[in-house]
Amino acid sequence: MSNVDWFKESLSIQPVSKYIKVEGKEIHYLVWGSDDKPGLFFIHGYSAHAHWWDFVAPAFIEKYCVVAIDLSGSGESEHRDHYSQEIFADEIKAVCTDMNWNQADFIAHSMGGSISLNATSIYPDLFKSLTLLDSIVVLPPDKVRNFSSNKSMIRADFIYDDKEAAMSSFRLIPPQPCRNDYLLEHIASNSFKETEQGWILKSDGKIMKTYKSKDLTDILMSIKCPINIVYGLMSQIFTQEILEYTLYVGNIPSERVIGVPGTMHHLFVDDPLSVIDALKKLIGEN
Repeated sequence: MSNVDWFKESLSIQPVSKYIKVEGKEIHYLVWGSDDKPGLFFIHGYSAHAHWWDFVAPAFIEKYCVVAIDLSGSGESEHRDHYSQEIFADEIKAVCTDMNWNQADFIAHSMGGSISLNATSIYPDLFKSLTLLDSIVVLPPDKVRNFSSNKSMIRADFIYDDKEAAMSSFRLIPPQPCRNDYLLEHIASNSFKETEQGWILKSDGKIMKTYKSKDLTDILMSIKCPINIVYGLMSQIFTQEILEYTLYVGNIPSERVIGVPGTMHHLFVDDPLSVIDALKKLIGEN
């Protein structure tokens, strides 16, 4: 089966959309598979959404009931005036409660990793395991000062006349080439909404006005659940130095770490099949 055929087959397995209210806002999430199976929970990164997992989640439904959330300010979820790791943690917990899950395995990409790691300190019994996908959760002390601030990620809304123009403007953040155009097109097609003024990104460009990262060193050092790491060997941001520091702080054994060749920060867009294989190996499905 070619990659394109695999992609089309994955998309043919349609998720169910659900909504719950958390702290006064509607939160949307997707569900694949039978709800009598153990939970597997995907969490997106900054300015992303649940449909980023459309071609990944179906690979796990034989063993799991799979959920992907739109964190507030993203996808089909409502925007807030204030965002924080704690609010996002409450949204994650609320989805699990709605699914009647006492515990689940979690997979989180990029900024979703630090949100999830912080959530383990608030709801420790909820996490059976946490797998970080190219996610920086701690930084060596000499790197903290030079790391980019949240202000650089505040975005004004660009308005487009039609969906085609909006989709043609879509770019990954941080920027990188994408050899699988059909994957990027699918993500872009679910990233915009029509308003009276025109087409704009669904994600709230003002998230970073209130959202603040924090030092998660103590949380990583004392976490109760197993931590796995999957990263792109060509990642623009997850360097070897950051990997080694993360392993040191979290006391993470090498057998819980997989680097995926030929992939950058958005590794499951670069090579979804290799990332799926790595995830299955780490969470014990293979």
